[in-house]
Amino acid sequence: MSLEGLSDEALLALVARGDEEALRLLFRRYAGAFLGLARRMGLDRTAQEDVVQEAFVKVWRSAGQFDPRRATARAWLLAVGHHTAVDFLRRLEARPKALDPGAEEGQEAFDLPGPGLDEEGHLDRVRLGQALARLSPEEREVIEVLFYQGFPHQEAAQRLGIPLGTLKTRARRALLRLKEVLREA
Repeated sequence: MSLEGLSDEALLALVARGDEEALRLLFRRYAGAFLGLARRMGLDRTAQEDVVQEAFVKVWRSAGQFDPRRATARAWLLAVGHHTAVDFLRRLEARPKALDPGAEEGQEAFDLPGPGLDEEGHLDRVRLGQALARLSPEEREVIEVLFYQGFPHQEAAQRLGIPLGTLKTRARRALLRLKEVLREA
């Protein structure tokens, strides 16, 4: 039986039962997103690959903890990738790269699976830069510190000198605006 047409949620359920083919399919769907995240956090190619490997080991070991009532499989998988990259950075004591919304067109794509992407499943840096430019400076700063530099909410709030609640409100508002802008394009 081919697993190709199954949803991410169904594949995670199979991974929880030890299905290696389901894990391979999830790897094909999400390895690029995990690599891109690690790259944007300033890791070199070898470290990026290590992050992907670590993330999928975590997926293999913790797939049974996924609860579809709390999050989509996509959100859960991307959170695993994000947390793995942040943990890796902390272990290396690396300095992450700041977001450059004016990145050159020739740079690699910002790759997250899901709707609103081009035919190859990529959201290019130019479109992302344009979307980020439509945010307020405060919202853009929050997105950079949380998602590109990888700081947890509490630490990000301290770095920005704002209350935690304000940071969370700006982040939520910024993500909603980004989603709207990217759907329009």
